[in-house]
Amino acid sequence: MAFTYSASINAHFVVACLIISNTDIPPSMTHGNIQSSPPEMSKLRALLFLLSMLYFTIINFICRLVSVFIKKRVVPKTEDRLLLMSATKAAKMIRERKITSIELIEAYINRIEQVNGAINAIAEDNFADARQKAYEADAILESIEREGEEYTKLIAAKPLLGVPFTVKDCIEAAGLRCTVGLASRKDVKAVEDATVIRRIKNAGAILLAVTNVPEVCMWWESSNTIYGRVSNPYDTRRTAGGSSGGEGALISACGSVIGLASDIGGSIRMPSFFNGVFGFKPTPGVVPLSGHQPQVEGYMTEMLRIGPICRYAEDLELILKVSAVYVSWNIQLAVEHFERKYDLCAIRLDLPFVHKALDFYFASMEVPGVAPPIHAMTELDSDVDCAFELAKFVLGLSSHTLAAITMAVFENRTLFSEERKRTSDVDCAFELAKFVLGLSSHTLAAITMAVFENRTLFSEERKRTQLYIMTSGIFSFFQIIAQRDRLHRELNELLQANGILLFPSFPTLVPFHNQPLLTPFNFAYTSLWNALALPVVQCPLGLSRHSLPIGVQVIGAPASDRLLIAVARDLEQAFGGWKPLIDR
Repeated sequence: MAFTYSASINAHFVVACLIISNTDIPPSMTHGNIQSSPPEMSKLRALLFLLSMLYFTIINFICRLVSVFIKKRVVPKTEDRLLLMSATKAAKMIRERKITSIELIEAYINRIEQVNGAINAIAEDNFADARQKAYEADAILESIEREGEEYTKLIAAKPLLGVPFTVKDCIEAAGLRCTVGLASRKDVKAVEDATVIRRIKNAGAILLAVTNVPEVCMWWESSNTIYGRVSNPYDTRRTAGGSSGGEGALISACGSVIGLASDIGGSIRMPSFFNGVFGFKPTPGVVPLSGHQPQVEGYMTEMLRIGPICRYAEDLELILKVSAVYVSWNIQLAVEHFERKYDLCAIRLDLPFVHKALDFYFASMEVPGVAPPIHAMTELDSDVDCAFELAKFVLGLSSHTLAAITMAVFENRTLFSEERKRTSDVDCAFELAKFVLGLSSHTLAAITMAVFENRTLFSEERKRTQLYIMTSGIFSFFQIIAQRDRLHRELNELLQANGILLFPSFPTLVPFHNQPLLTPFNFAYTSLWNALALPVVQCPLGLSRHSLPIGVQVIGAPASDRLLIAVARDLEQAFGGWKPLIDR
């Protein structure tokens, strides 16, 4: 079925929905590519589905029951106009001398001091240096004529002059600690700036602080034994996500206006969803990875991305322009693409194909994965599903449906992989015993992941070449990689230069603290797009009836970064984007 797309908000982008039709089905998305299951397997799957639904019902009931006995705190709402403007607008006002850089920096420092006790987002502040840099920025503007040639050159060279930013504690900033959440690195300071930090600073931005992460950025709740646990500003009983939880929480709480983070399985998009802000995972190669810890190699360099988190969609383009390498930004879509209308076919990702996503991710990471039961993942929450349907309606897709893809994901650089660079192998059982006694320097999540890494169910050779997949038994490592690459090609052909895919960000509203340990595969909605190396923007869609953030992922073909940013701006216009905190 074909339809003509006409934007409900601004007619400058086109949507290609992945909804199956019988005439235009890519080969790897059809039933024919998936072996049918015997009746016994179907019965087993049905049983597993019922058991998993019972499990999730019990877990949700227990978590909600426990939360009743914990006082809910909401970060106080701010009325400071300096904190409620985009970085783009703030930079413009500083250039026009309507505000000063030091006024803006002081406003954000005061806000951090006000909210950080509740959310614990800061790993290390850089306030003294930030104040000095702000005074210098104001002095530069005072020393030149506003209409002169020198002023024009300054605007072009430093579009972020005087604007503060923060960075995740895994991207090196010279002179500041880069712990990656590891106790063994608590005194390690970066010698030089990561390339992306250097580019942002060269554009005039001022580093305000480094933000909190989980150990080795390996978990989707940000907690470590150095700085503690990050909480959600909308409800401090709930997680801020990970691994960029500090960035997401701080920006949502108006403690920062823009932040730099990284994403190898959803680490930008999950915290952005949980905290109701924008997060962008760009096309591979657009933003340089040098200076990121831990370092990655092989195909993981295609999966790992550094990108922005911010409250306002217009800042996405500015940050990307500043941080991207020149050649990369030049290849992005031309503006005229946004002003056309297209006839598109509706195609759907079928459910049997969906179960391949786990294979793709773990094979891409070159580590084995044991899949959860087929349905061992929470169904879409009613608030999430409602917002998702509304987003489709706004973009002119109200008569179509989108399937939810489910898979499991763990980031590859685990705690003990990093620790082995320093010491001999760590005894996981001993660390677990120390944790119970309150003596371990690691979190329970990190120890659990280390056990997962060190299991000896298969030989090392077999680990790298076979995956145990409950839906279809043992698959060849190379066969899975070939299927992943074929899907990548087919999606590129489908989306081309002007198509997007809307996709749920997470199956439920923001989980409570520690709930991720009991539902580890629920963050799977983000990782497929890392395995396929596609750019994604996470967009907030307002608040649920429980006053918690909801949102949607928008995926495009490689080099469609500017198109995705255009879509984000339209969704912001329709839904209002980031919503201020509600005091109650």
